[in-house]
Amino acid sequence: MKALKIAVFALVVVAVGCINITVRVTFPEAQFQAAADKIVDKVQGGAQEKPKNEGGPSSALPQPDWLASFSLISTAYAKETAGGNIDITIENAEIEAIQERLQKNFEEYKPYKDNGSVGENLKGYLEERTEGSSKLESGDQKSLRKLIKRENSDRKDLYMALLEANGYDKSQLSKIEEIFAKSWYGKSDAAWYVRYNDPDEGLIWLTRAQWDEKQNAGENP
Repeated sequence: MKALKIAVFALVVVAVGCINITVRVTFPEAQFQAAADKIVDKVQGGAQEKPKNEGGPSSALPQPDWLASFSLISTAYAKETAGGNIDITIENAEIEAIQERLQKNFEEYKPYKDNGSVGENLKGYLEERTEGSSKLESGDQKSLRKLIKRENSDRKDLYMALLEANGYDKSQLSKIEEIFAKSWYGKSDAAWYVRYNDPDEGLIWLTRAQWDEKQNAGENP
């Protein structure tokens, strides 16, 4: 009897181990992208010029493998299999509070976007554009850098809060950063600057209008 119990236990361990290795679910990129678009619209007031190529410069962003392994008891796995079509949560007290901070930040950094001192990078965060910021007074440069640091901290808080609210952990952070990069980028005004990964020059700054020209000309690195 004891030998039988040991054998059964061993089989269970092996079976569970195999299941945990083979279970893979699709990260709900499309649902998170729709949520990101809504949030960026809200933060920016929906007042920005509609880009020619709505949805953002996907070719300029990394193209990751969106499949990720999860434990058999993962909340994400349960949401995927139980509901089929995942409904992304974008409203709770924490997320709404962060969005309010982002709206206030936007009012402060928009002038710096307008004058070319700051732009969007490919990882979903603000980045100083020295070609523009070098023209600022020393005090304004310091204020800009503090603002960039505060904004990027709030953005990371938002990304983490969205993941947590929807049953995902920080291992998925890079994915949601890339998703938001597409939204920040895709909803930029034509004159705002964005990072572009040029195949010859590496990372360079382009205005959104310049990006459109490259894309329309068939340049698709």
